[in-house]
Formats: sequence, C-alpha cells, structure tokens
Amino acid sequence: MVLDISTAHGAMTGKRYLQSLNDGREVWLDGQRVPDVTQHPAFTGVVHELARIYDLQHSDQYRDRMTFVSSETGNPCSMSWLLPRSIDDLKRKRANSELWNRECWGQFGRSPDILAPYIITLYDAREALSSMKHPKCDFGENAVNYYRYCAENDLFLTHALGDPQVDRSEQPQNEQRLALEEELALHVVEETNEGVIVSGGKQLATAAPISNECYVSLSATFVRRADPRMVLAFYIPTNSPGMKILCREPASQYPDGYGHPLAMRYDEQDAMLFFDHVLVPWDRLFMLYDASPQLQRLGAGINFIGWANLCRVHQRMRLLTAVATLIAEAIGVIEYREVSAKLGEMATYCEVWRHAMDGIEYNSFMTPGGLMSLGDQAGMNMYFSQTSARMVQLLREICGAGLIMQPSENDLASPELRPYLERYMRGKGVDVDYKSRLYRLANDLAVSSFGMRQEVYEYWHAGDPNRNRINLMRTFNQQDITERIKALLAQPLSHS
Repeated sequence: MVLDISTAHGAMTGKRYLQSLNDGREVWLDGQRVPDVTQHPAFTGVVHELARIYDLQHSDQYRDRMTFVSSETGNPCSMSWLLPRSIDDLKRKRANSELWNRECWGQFGRSPDILAPYIITLYDAREALSSMKHPKCDFGENAVNYYRYCAENDLFLTHALGDPQVDRSEQPQNEQRLALEEELALHVVEETNEGVIVSGGKQLATAAPISNECYVSLSATFVRRADPRMVLAFYIPTNSPGMKILCREPASQYPDGYGHPLAMRYDEQDAMLFFDHVLVPWDRLFMLYDASPQLQRLGAGINFIGWANLCRVHQRMRLLTAVATLIAEAIGVIEYREVSAKLGEMATYCEVWRHAMDGIEYNSFMTPGGLMSLGDQAGMNMYFSQTSARMVQLLREICGAGLIMQPSENDLASPELRPYLERYMRGKGVDVDYKSRLYRLANDLAVSSFGMRQEVYEYWHAGDPNRNRINLMRTFNQQDITERIKALLAQPLSHS
C-alpha cells in the first residue's frame, strides 16, 4: 500500500494542526487520560504557539522564506521538507530554520523543523535500505513514499530512540530479559499479513502528545543488537491502537504569562511510549532484523540534521547572553570588570557557534544519494552539552539573589504594595515592572522547573556525551602530526 497524498494540502496551518490533534490518541497525565490535548492547560500554550508559527508559513511576509512549491502536486510545502540538491538549497533551509527558532527563542527541542531532516536522511539512504530484503516490503521504497506523504501533509514528527531505564547493568540493554516473561525493550512479537506486531517501551519521546507521528528506532547506543527481534525502525501515527503516551509533570501550569513567559509557551512535554501489541503496517517499516544500513550512515558523516538544531542552539545561546546583558544593565553592574568578563565569555560561545555553523556549510558535500549534506559536526555534538550549563551558571551569577525573589503581577497591581515595590525593587533607570519581568524571564531560563528541564535536555540532546567524545577520539584524524612527532623523536637530540 502506498501512502495517499491525493488529498494533501501542503504546508500546515494553525487550524489544521489543532484539528489534527483530536484523533483519539491515548495520552496520560498524572494518572488521568487527557481527552483533548488542545484544551488541557498543560498543552494549550505550546500547541497554540506552534499553530501561530505554522500560520507564518502562509503569511505574505514569510511565505517565500518558509515554503517551496511541490513539483509533484503544486502544493506549497514547508521548507523543512525541501530535498537539498545545491548549496543554495542549504542556505534556504538555514533561513527557514533561523526563522523557526527566532520565533520560539530556541526553546523547541522537537519543533516540526527538527524531525523533518530525519526523513530526508532515510530518503537519501533509500538504496541502502532497499538492499535489506524482505518478501513483504521494500524498505527503500517505503522511505521514499513516506517522505512524499510527510512533505505533502507537513506532518509534525517526533522520535523515540532509547530503551526503558530499568536495569542498565545489562548490556545491551534488557536483551537477557527477553528470555523472561517481562519483555521490556521494544521488539517484534510476530509478523502478520498487515505488518509486524510490536510490544515494549520506548523513551524519550519529547513532544509525542502534541505531534502527528513518531519515529521509533534504535539510538547509536543500542544499534548493535544480538537479538534481531529488537532491530527495527518505523514511523507510526500518534493515535495507533495499543500505544499509550505517559507524560511527565508539566512545567507550564502557571497563573500568569509574565511569571513564566517561556514555560507557558514552550513546555513541549516529554513522554514514555508503551506499546502493547501494536500493529506497524509493512509500508511504515524502514528497517527490520538488520541494522547494517543505520551503522553505515552513522559512520558516513552525512548531516541533514544540522540547521534545525544548530540554529536552535545559536538562538538559545543568544537569548541567554542578551538576558544576562539586560540584567547587568538593569542593576547597574555592567561596567564591573568581573561582570563584563562573564558577558564576554557568553558572547564568545555565541561567536564560536556561529563560526562553526559557517564552517559546516562551507564543508558541505554531495552524498551518494544525490542530496547536499552539511559538513560533519561531530565536535559540535558535545560542545553545547558542555557550554550550555556554563552559560546558565554565568546567568545565575550575574543575576545574583534577585533570581529568587521578585514581585508577581498581582503584587505589581496591588495599590497597597506598589509604593514599596517602586521604592525597593526598581532597577537602575528602569521601573519595577520592567525589572521584575526581566528577572522572571531569567528565572525561566536558569531556575524554574522549565529551565532545569531544558538544561537536562541540552546535556543529553545529542546522546551520551562520553560516548560522543570517545567516538570523536576514535575517528579524529591525527596521522599527519603523529607521524611528524615520531620522526622528530627518532632523531638524537643535539648537545650543541
């Protein structure tokens, strides 16, 4: 069966997106099933913010920057789905990613722009995927058809790559448990005429409750499996029967927007996925029982993921630096040598990241699949996991104790309190309203439950930092200089 695009409308609108979420999905939060994520206070802020950005794709101001015309249907499709075939295409995708992340202040780790490149990666690997033979389907053909389906419908995707964090003393994770009644890692239960039946758990599916579909596969940590039943990759609709979505405690349920301006809009939710005999149709499978194509891609240096995430990181860096600068001005410490040096350090991280982005664009190359890839970003995969925590700490140090105590909006509106607030809680040349709201923004970045969630997310976003460092060390080419050092050491030292 080929996924149908005959009724596709192209680039998503806000209205279409909100309507797409009412599909019977099984979302659980705090022990209760959520009947409608568009109406629940834990999700209303983020889904309406996404709807707002989706509508920009159809605005006169941004239509040309955010969409392209499909050669197959004539639909205006999101630039996130453009297959890059030239340097100019990469630049167009960068401009789109910069706009997405400017609009959300770099706070969406799983924006629609982030996951589209995963499907482009599958499309590029179509020949390698087709080399894995199965009598029921062609995995490469599935990747091509799924790309067309997503691009023409502008689906919002997320992914779940990790195993349940139950007993990680067993490596590979949980494989020995498959011999027991309790089967934890996602695995194939049986094959049917319609597809494969899968059971098990997957984490961490950020944005799963508010996305259209989920890519389920193996992370780099778990890609080498001894049991072939645990080697599979597929995309599945969020409302698939038998799939439960368990959400964490929300960070977004606050009484006012000024108190937590980021949390109320960008708490994209994280979730565990529980699969209880879920049917995955044959046309939605991209890998089964054999991980060799994925292992091949991991070592190829191909990078379609770049812009969406790199632009997000850059915007987050700039936001942290700008808020710290405004705080320093608001309390009159920006000229202090120590404070200026900290702000300079934050600016350094922003500039290094910008130069690195330019570098991977400069080193772009054509893949065997016929698409332009950005240059390798192996060193960047762990750089921000290290520098993000440092930037947040610098923001805390510049803010001082003001991060802990600021008046609320109700405090500001109180006639009885107002004289005291204006006298004791104003800043240097700024009134108490501005200063308190600025500090609340800083609180959301550096202290609140939302801010702490963001920081944990950044640390693990690219996977295990130690694994990434080890992999970089193993592939880092030092042959030229090590040979020169060995030649230097082979000569006797002069005594003169």
